[in-house]
Amino acid sequence: MSSTFGSFEIGRRALHAQQKGSEVTGQNIANANTEGYSRQSVLMKALVPPAAPGVNTPPGYGVAISDITRMKSEFYSDQIMKSLTARHYWERLKETYDTVEVIFQEPGDRGINVLLNEFFDAWQEVSTNPESYAARISLREQADSLVGVVQDIYKRLDELKYDVLKELEANVNQVNALADQIADLNQKIVYLQSIGQKSNEMLDERDLRLQELSKLLNIRAVEKANGSVEVLAGGHILLHGEHVFPLEIKEKIGAEGEDNRISIVNGLGTEISVLAGEIAGVLDSYNDVIPKYQDGLDKLVFKLVEKVNDLHRGGYGLVGSNEVNFFVKIDDVKGAVTHFEVNPDILNSNEGLNFIAAASADESPGNGENALALAKLRERLVMNEAGEEAGEDKGTATFHDFYRGLIADLGVEGREAERMFLSTSAVAENMMRQQEAVSGVSLDDEMLNLVQYQHAYNAAARFMNTLDQMLSVLFSEIGG
Repeated sequence: MSSTFGSFEIGRRALHAQQKGSEVTGQNIANANTEGYSRQSVLMKALVPPAAPGVNTPPGYGVAISDITRMKSEFYSDQIMKSLTARHYWERLKETYDTVEVIFQEPGDRGINVLLNEFFDAWQEVSTNPESYAARISLREQADSLVGVVQDIYKRLDELKYDVLKELEANVNQVNALADQIADLNQKIVYLQSIGQKSNEMLDERDLRLQELSKLLNIRAVEKANGSVEVLAGGHILLHGEHVFPLEIKEKIGAEGEDNRISIVNGLGTEISVLAGEIAGVLDSYNDVIPKYQDGLDKLVFKLVEKVNDLHRGGYGLVGSNEVNFFVKIDDVKGAVTHFEVNPDILNSNEGLNFIAAASADESPGNGENALALAKLRERLVMNEAGEEAGEDKGTATFHDFYRGLIADLGVEGREAERMFLSTSAVAENMMRQQEAVSGVSLDDEMLNLVQYQHAYNAAARFMNTLDQMLSVLFSEIGG
């Protein structure tokens, strides 16, 4: 290769190498704003001739492209996926708490707290004017309004659960679709590697799909020697090479008095542990958050009906009626709100107003002692009762205290979800900036590279031209 013709080969290799460098630079510039694209870099190596005894070693064999690498940090990629998983979990949970707060309308002038207070105020008015039809009509309407608002809130929470379940179905379908796409990319990447080639663009696309998958649930991606990735979701296999084990939703029937719960299983029927990501936020919303506030309403209504009916049955109406429930009797705490209604005998006719038991004795229907006792229920510690002894309060909170505590929990948990969302968002954004510093395309740097490759290409072409002139002189001298 130390001959003049060997120098032509050095020049040819130089031209090809610098041209390839320019092409890669152009690819970087073209994808400067492409999501998920990683900057590529051309690695060149000098071709060293072998040493042989008695032979003068030539300067070299020129240059060759050793690799075209992606500028990618696996550490930052892994941290980005983890931070996105946490971020989307808290974001989804925050959305649920925000929606529940809107449904409860607290604080507000038509919320349960206000209507509950107006209900006891109406009993107070009846105790003052026990024979007044206006006071009795007002009481009946306040009770019916309270029932209507509580049932409306409960119904809206049920509708929210239904919407959350539909959202979960869409998320699971999205996970399965992404797994199929990654499996297809695995197949192509393995094939290219088997013939000694690779596509950085395919690797970028696969990383982008893995990142999208990490937003939905906690995953771990393990790259194999053949170039494929194995994906574990919730600690169990989701994708192995080209084989996908699709996820499904499974419903668990709750024991008596408990809600049904939903979980995620893989294609092998194994329940996976979804600890973070949007799907975890949806699962927690369906299984825990919404049922907690529905259960709180059930407990409030069950105890309110029980205590009001106990006192009301012991009183007397205007026509001497006794042992009449003010509300329809409810037998079980679970689902109490769905059975919450004013006794139809009182609600559906003007004659039913006579059944409102304001008096404490049959011989004095005009007194309001029983109505006053019912009005004082608002001050009694009847919630969270530890005992059932008749006439003895064993609770730790009034109706208002219990309900305000429920709403306070909603506010605290909502603010905590918002705080965690902001915190995890800051971590994710910081990791993305770090990754961008490594793999992002800088147009200034690429323009500098382009100038360097251009000058190197021009110099190699000049080198070839000089060799051509040297050979022309040589041939002319020999021919002369």
